[in-house]
Amino acid sequence: MNFRITCCLAWVLLGVTAGFARDYQVDTQEKFDYISTIKLKPDDNILLKRGMRFSGMLAPKGNGVEGAPIRIGAFGVGKPPRIDAGGEHLAGVFLKNPSFWEVHGLEITNTNGKDEDQGELFGIYVLATQKEGVYRHVYINNCHVHDVNGMVAGKMRGGIHVHIKKLKKSIFDDLRITNNRVENIGGVGIGNNSSCGDVEILPDREVSENLWTRVYVAGNTVDTTGRNNIIARVSKDAIYEHNVLANSSRRDTGHSIFCFNTDGIKIQYNEAYGNVGNTENKDGHGESDRGGFDADYNCVNTYIQYNYSHDNLWFCGIMKKPGRNYVIRYNVSENDRNGIYFYGFDSQKSVENVHIYNNTHYVREGLNVSVFAEGRTPLNSTFENNIFYFEGKGKWGKKAKGINTVFRNNLYYNIEPHSSETQPHFAKPDFVGAGRSGQGIDLDTMSQLKGYQLRAGSPGVDAGIAIKDNGGIDILKSVVDPEKADIGAVEFVGPKVSSEN
Repeated sequence: MNFRITCCLAWVLLGVTAGFARDYQVDTQEKFDYISTIKLKPDDNILLKRGMRFSGMLAPKGNGVEGAPIRIGAFGVGKPPRIDAGGEHLAGVFLKNPSFWEVHGLEITNTNGKDEDQGELFGIYVLATQKEGVYRHVYINNCHVHDVNGMVAGKMRGGIHVHIKKLKKSIFDDLRITNNRVENIGGVGIGNNSSCGDVEILPDREVSENLWTRVYVAGNTVDTTGRNNIIARVSKDAIYEHNVLANSSRRDTGHSIFCFNTDGIKIQYNEAYGNVGNTENKDGHGESDRGGFDADYNCVNTYIQYNYSHDNLWFCGIMKKPGRNYVIRYNVSENDRNGIYFYGFDSQKSVENVHIYNNTHYVREGLNVSVFAEGRTPLNSTFENNIFYFEGKGKWGKKAKGINTVFRNNLYYNIEPHSSETQPHFAKPDFVGAGRSGQGIDLDTMSQLKGYQLRAGSPGVDAGIAIKDNGGIDILKSVVDPEKADIGAVEFVGPKVSSEN
C-alpha cells in the first residue's frame, strides 16, 4: 500500500524502526480496508481524510503504551470523516482488547436504513475478551455516532459501548467517553458492562470485585434511544457529568441514566428530559421506569446531585432491592409530568439509608402529579430541606406514608406536609422566577436555574437544618454555610434580587 507516512528523517533513512510515530493517512476505501489488517505500534496515528465517507468496519490491531497511545483521528479540512457500517458489521469502529487507544473526531453510522431490528450492532464498540488483564487508557472524544440499528430496545447494544465478556478478573482503568453526540440509537446510547464486576451488599459490609477505575463520562449529548440514554455499571468512584440526556427509551421502558454494581458513583450536572414513553394506562399515567435519574440496586455510596430533570414522567427512581447509602441532593425537578420519586420493585425492602435533601421540585398547574409516582412505597428514606411547590393541587400517592420514611424541615406549597413531617414550612417559597428554565441549559454554570433562588425574606432563607457532609455547594456552585443553609437547591445570595415579572 502507498500510505503516506510522515516522520522524521531518521525514519526515512533507517526504515521501520520501533519508537517512531507513523501517520497512516487514509483517503481511499482501499486504504480504509487495509488498515484493519496490520498491527499498529505505540504512537501510531490512523488519520481519516475529512470530507470522505468510508464503508465497513475499522478494526485496527495493536496497542499503545504509557505516553504513546495509538490514535484514530482526522486530517485535512471539511466535515468529519464518516464511517458507514451499513447494519452489516458489528460496529463502525471496533477495538478488541485495547490499551492506550484514543478515538477522536469521527462520524459513524451503522444501519441499513430500516426501523426493524438488525442484530447486535454498535457505533463504537470496545471489547475485552479471551485475555485477562487491566485494559488501560481508552479515550473516545468528540465523535458523532448516529443512526445505529433500527429504533429497537436492548441494553447490550447501541451507540458507544465498552464491554468485558467471558473474563473472570479483568477491568478497564482510565476510560474516558467525552464530548460525543449520540443520537437515533437502537439500544442504549452509552453503556458499559462486565462479566466479572460485582458489588455484594452484606449485612455489615460491602464486597466488590473487579470494579473499573478512573471512569469519566462527560459532555456528551445523547438523544433519542431505543432504551436508556446511559447505563453506568461496574465502577469505583466514577463520574458522569455535564451530559444531556434526551428522549430516551422510545421502544422499551428505562430511566434516562441509571447505575448498577457501582461504588461511589457521582451523577452530577446533567440535564434529562423527554422520557415520557408512547403509551398511557387507564389512570392517565405512563409506563414504569421513565424518570430522568435512577439509583439502581447493587450500588453503594451513590450520589445523584446538581442535576436538572424536566418533562420526564418523574425525576428520580430509587430501587428497593439491595443498595446502601444513596444521597440525592441539590437537584431541580421542573414539570416532571406524573410524579417526582419512583420507588422500584415495590415488594422489596432491602435498600438502606436513602438521604434526600435540598432538592427543589416545581410542578406547574395542569399536571396530575404525585410525589411518589404510581402509588409506590418509599422505604428507609429521610427527606430534609426540600421544596415541594405545586401551582395547582399536589398529592402524595396511595402509599406515601412509607416504611421507615421520615420528613423533616421541608417547605410545602399547595400540598399538605407529609404525615411524618416534624418541622414543616407551609408557605410560598417566593422564587425569583421559577418554571422558566427550558432545555439546553449551560451545564457548566447551570445559570438558567437561577430562577429557583429565593428572594430576601423568603421563609426558606437560612431555614435549613444542618446536614453533615452536605457537599459544601448548591446547584449553582454557591458556597453553602452548613449552619445557615437555605431550604431547596439554590442558595440565596446578595441582599436583594429583582422582583419576579
